[in-house]
Amino acid sequence: MDERQEVVLTARRTESVDAPAIEKLISSVTFELFGRVDIVRVIEKANLAVTLVSSDEEVVASGAFFDYPNLAVDQAKWEKLFQETFQSIKPTPLNSLFLNFFASKPDYVQGCASEILRTVFNTASYIEYIFLVMPTNAQEGLPLQKLFNAVKCNDNIDKENLNGTVHVCYRFEHMPKLHMRPATVEDHDDLTPIFDEQSDSLINSYGDFFLNDLIEAEDDENKCLVADVNGAAVGFLSISTNVNVELLSEYFDLSPFNDLRKQSSSNTSDRASVFCVELFCIDEKYEARSMDFLPAAFKLFADKDYCVITMPHIVNEFPLVQEFTRVTPKADATTSHELYVFHRWGLIRTISIRPAISEDFNGIQNIVANISGSDVLLRDVEQYSKARRDQDGQELQVFVAECTNQVIGVAVLRQEEDIEFIRAHYAVEDFIYYNYHQREEHAHLFHFTVNPIFRHYTRHFLKEVLRLSHKSCLYYSLYPKGVDPNMSATKKYSVISCLSDLVPVRARRQVIYQEDILGINAPSKKVLKKEEYYALYHLNRKLTLEPKLIINARIVVVGASDTGISFLERFCFCPHLHFRNISIISPQGLPNDIGNNGNDIEMRPSSCCYTKENYAHLSLKTWINVVEDKMVAVDRADKIISTLTGHQVPYDYLVLCCGEQFQIAVPSGADVNTLVTTAEVPRSRDQVHKGKLPSNVFTINSHQDVQDTLHWIETSFAYSEGKAVIYGAALASYTFIQGMVACGVPGSRLVMVQPPTNLPSSFNNPEVDDLVENSLENADVTLYKDYTLARWNHREESDLLKNASFTSSNKPLMLECQAFFCFQDKKVDYQAYKAINDSCLVYDGKLVVDKEFLTNDPAIRAAGPLTKFARRYHSESWTHANFNSKEVGKLLAESMLPLFDPTVQPSANGKDASLVPVFKEPKINSGLLPGGFNYLYVGKPTLNIRLDSLMAQPDYGYVLTTGAPGDEERGYFRLHINQYNNIETLTCLCKQDIDVSNLICLYGIHERYLNNLCQRYSEGLITDFYSYFKESWCVALFHDRFKDLRAEIREILSNVKGHDLESMKDKVKKLIDEDLELSPADRDSLHSSYMKSPARTEIEKTLLNFLTYNSAHLPMYAKPEMV
Repeated sequence: MDERQEVVLTARRTESVDAPAIEKLISSVTFELFGRVDIVRVIEKANLAVTLVSSDEEVVASGAFFDYPNLAVDQAKWEKLFQETFQSIKPTPLNSLFLNFFASKPDYVQGCASEILRTVFNTASYIEYIFLVMPTNAQEGLPLQKLFNAVKCNDNIDKENLNGTVHVCYRFEHMPKLHMRPATVEDHDDLTPIFDEQSDSLINSYGDFFLNDLIEAEDDENKCLVADVNGAAVGFLSISTNVNVELLSEYFDLSPFNDLRKQSSSNTSDRASVFCVELFCIDEKYEARSMDFLPAAFKLFADKDYCVITMPHIVNEFPLVQEFTRVTPKADATTSHELYVFHRWGLIRTISIRPAISEDFNGIQNIVANISGSDVLLRDVEQYSKARRDQDGQELQVFVAECTNQVIGVAVLRQEEDIEFIRAHYAVEDFIYYNYHQREEHAHLFHFTVNPIFRHYTRHFLKEVLRLSHKSCLYYSLYPKGVDPNMSATKKYSVISCLSDLVPVRARRQVIYQEDILGINAPSKKVLKKEEYYALYHLNRKLTLEPKLIINARIVVVGASDTGISFLERFCFCPHLHFRNISIISPQGLPNDIGNNGNDIEMRPSSCCYTKENYAHLSLKTWINVVEDKMVAVDRADKIISTLTGHQVPYDYLVLCCGEQFQIAVPSGADVNTLVTTAEVPRSRDQVHKGKLPSNVFTINSHQDVQDTLHWIETSFAYSEGKAVIYGAALASYTFIQGMVACGVPGSRLVMVQPPTNLPSSFNNPEVDDLVENSLENADVTLYKDYTLARWNHREESDLLKNASFTSSNKPLMLECQAFFCFQDKKVDYQAYKAINDSCLVYDGKLVVDKEFLTNDPAIRAAGPLTKFARRYHSESWTHANFNSKEVGKLLAESMLPLFDPTVQPSANGKDASLVPVFKEPKINSGLLPGGFNYLYVGKPTLNIRLDSLMAQPDYGYVLTTGAPGDEERGYFRLHINQYNNIETLTCLCKQDIDVSNLICLYGIHERYLNNLCQRYSEGLITDFYSYFKESWCVALFHDRFKDLRAEIREILSNVKGHDLESMKDKVKKLIDEDLELSPADRDSLHSSYMKSPARTEIEKTLLNFLTYNSAHLPMYAKPEMV
């Protein structure tokens, strides 16, 4: 780049991947000013690091800002040093940052530094000073120095003790402070373009001169202010004391704010002390200074304590509102706006954070008096005052926030002792480079609360806690309901008020280790130890000045299916977004958590998408509102959902994930006394059971259904002799029978009746089918095949079902029964169907969606078995039901995120506009079958085609099996390997426990990864796949980051080029283009090329790095230094 060339630069936060490019910018001047630095460590520990990049993403400059100076002074004590040294300025931790690193291309130092400083002032609205500490021997007149002013020391200070000279850059030099004055009619011309740019609705509603009318209407209750820069109006604020507090209190919980009334003598306590913002706008260039309006506004209404503002849910928070505190709506409120409150005390900038002292106890007691868990918090504060440590020796720290000599907040943290466990079980390395944080720099937050009127200082409070405690990482654990931390190895927590300022951390999938096989090569006990499952939240220094984007849009999810949960997981785990108004409507609420009885695991099959541990790790109740109800109507015009109990749930975006459930069977009505056959019975048009339903007819669709059934067995069925009829042939019917037997019900009291079907069986494997039928026979369970339900109770109305009749292709069947369980094919719930159909959403056998999951209403999306693709995609046979529900939910969320996340670009509808999405994850089923056999199926998404037809296809591949169904010693293990030698299907059936999460990882793996599986099998070296996949060599295959390793290897093969300037991918492509089949000579040539190519060295290096970095999980692998 030429020095005189004008360059367009973009400022963004520095990322670790920028480190190599920043290294190249370091010059002798950089060393002179900042010394030798580790760039990654600087990025990792800085509160704010900013990088300037050109249009082609070339790094031009970078700066790192800390909350302490690069002086030989304790980071917790710099404030005292500066106050004693300098009197001309008043730096505090709230208004100051320190430039501790800067590097730039030589020709652009001053311009780049100026832009970075402006970006920092724009990002951190409280910062007034940015300091640069230069070594005493640094040369004068450096380009960077020209942007800073020397700070004069007090006369009595020995400058040599500072070991440097301090320079300061003031905010007003880069972002002028806004001058506030009363609005005049003459400001109309300056303000109109700003209003036009941000909204045209005001002009459409009130005319071209609404601003003039507003300004001219000023009186004692209505005022207007403008922000002035060099004589031009750049912002406007209209405020009024005309506030209906009674109406606000109907919809919002105003109690934390004294109901917006004066906190003074009793004779004035009923008087409202509030004014509201009626209209606000500001030029985008100055929006970071929006807070400058508030001091002037409170000055106009000197007798008012509160300022409120309301705004529609669909509008994202802007800088002014971000300083306000959101008021929690009441439980049944259906208001279309959000309410925000700001107290005049919030303008005070003399906030200090310090370690607590014993005299703070009464102040702490006052602010925590009304919060849950206050007794535990106060007990920890007392322990801190006594010993600074717990009784077991663990370090304990307590900090208070103070304003005008009053305690306004408290934080309690302990030294984090379980770093190895957290690193191994949670993806904390998504946010930090673990190796750059010392063990003593990790702390666990146990309690945190702050006065609501100072809520906007929460981030500053947390930032100061990290600085003063010399920590770089904070963690907070949230246990599910039903788990008492006091019963575990943990200490008690209280619910913290800063949870939304932390980021949720995903739990990592764990390898199931064979400790008896690994012996001393197993991971350490710190990694393998069992703890109560909990959700983890995190904060580090980098995140303290990275505010989240607040989304207030009301997103309503209907149905707590795997698809719906996956959608919620993706939304709630966006670290830079905070969705405040996500709700889910489900009859039983969210699926079971860790505190619930787990009996339904054996009574219902599992898709393996989520387990009870996963629900504990997600802690979805933290982020979403749960409406335990059922959708019965959708008003698309007013965007309101009506529920079964009469509630009205408004939405801005509706996501339908109702799925399909087992429904009450509908008898055909045939009279079996006439010996009619099924073929002779007219097909009933009724798809839904009508009339009175006997109380002993059940469907099993949820955890609650299982609990109700178990209670019924224990209190009624167990004490009688009647039989239970299980009608259906779904996988759930078999797991339910096994669950009944496990609960002590004799098999002789169970009758399984299977309706006729043209589809493959639930297992689509004749060997498994035969074993299951033999197991039913051995358990004395009676099985009838190809029978259709005809009547209940001979069509007599009754509260109890006493008998059921069935037709077949031959003789009818009459059964006496005490209970009837329906496991026919799943269908869409009738009430959900009616709500969808009545709202005029296109329903063609299923709810019709496009490739972006959109219905014919742009505000309504849908996914899962409820849906089908529109006919224009020519994909009638394929629906979401054919695919992995968790993957479907994730893609649904990703299709919707561009509406809210400015960092995500919507997908371009180019040549793929007429194609349905590509789903890659396998379909999984598991359960406990009759006879006590554990069953697992993992396979490629496919249509319902019989196995023999699939195997007859020329490109099917081949099958490897060990054991046989019924082999109680070895079990049955079937691997289907496709024509590309990848694992496409695996089926497991055995009496022993199956390592489900491990074996799922085999899907899609090439057999060569599996230690040359096919060759070993053909040589007779593998006789038991269960044992084979428990051997120590394959542990890495089950590691949660192994998929990333494979992706890196593919990237190397695609991009790393040899001496002939061709990558391995290029060479393979050239050979394939010549002939689709590779000859043995071609393979030998490729192998020879690979052995000589730099790609081989890169791959070996990548593999060793993988094993080293993940050595906590993979200590069983040898490394070169061990040899």
